[in-house]
Amino acid sequence: MSQQQLGRIQWGDLTFGPGTPYTVTTIEGIDDLPEIRADDVNRPDQHGDYTGPDYTGPRTVQLGLGLRGESPDDLRALALALRDATQPQRQPAPLQLLDQGTLVYGKVRRRSLPYDAEYLWRLGTAALEIYCADPYLYGLDEKSASTAAFSPAAGRAYPWVHPRTYGSAGTSGRITAVNGGASPAYPVLRLDGPVANPSIEQVTTGAVLTLDATIQAGETLLIDTRTRAVLLGGSAPRRGWVRAGSTWPVLMPGSNEIAYRGTALPGAPGQSSLLTVTWRDTSL
Repeated sequence: MSQQQLGRIQWGDLTFGPGTPYTVTTIEGIDDLPEIRADDVNRPDQHGDYTGPDYTGPRTVQLGLGLRGESPDDLRALALALRDATQPQRQPAPLQLLDQGTLVYGKVRRRSLPYDAEYLWRLGTAALEIYCADPYLYGLDEKSASTAAFSPAAGRAYPWVHPRTYGSAGTSGRITAVNGGASPAYPVLRLDGPVANPSIEQVTTGAVLTLDATIQAGETLLIDTRTRAVLLGGSAPRRGWVRAGSTWPVLMPGSNEIAYRGTALPGAPGQSSLLTVTWRDTSL
């Protein structure tokens, strides 16, 4: 997509681009490949290197803006609003390219709001540098699909959670998750009990994650495959439940088949555990 068609950009409560008083004049670092962190070693007594896998460093996004006010006071208000929205941050925040369907997570590391008395009647400029420790480009839409654990017992009804986009319900403990990006996506897995010794298999790659644990009815377990956090009730760490030898599942570009299995708990007939897989299309 050309820069001229980049469209609107959202940062916090501010929107830049067509139809706003903030014109996007330049943007760099979105489609660029971040610096490669290579693992190459010289071949002794030979030409060339032994080369290992390439990983990228962080992404830096440079954003140039034009400010257009209705009066000098209005221009000052635009500058102050931009200043207030670009304060130092504790955690990364989403920079959303609304018309491109892409977002990155970053922190503002530099901000320039120059003063030029010759032009500061209605027009001004600004420049932002956004540091993205996570270099991935994510789809705006969060995708999700659910299935009950494979079991001969009848399923259990669960309410949908909006505004996520849900795929088709699983069949016999299986779902298909489509990563529309060009890089592996790290899903978040949610398990709703009751279930014992749940197992999630990425059938497409053969990765299997098994937990030596019992999740009671009404309990939930969140598994973040990127950070490898395992949280009971979304807050209590349970990393020790992961069985030795397990492989953390990721979603490769294209279609991925996920299988979910578990053992029903005594006294919970007809109640099957639910696996919900949530992800975004991912590229670099």
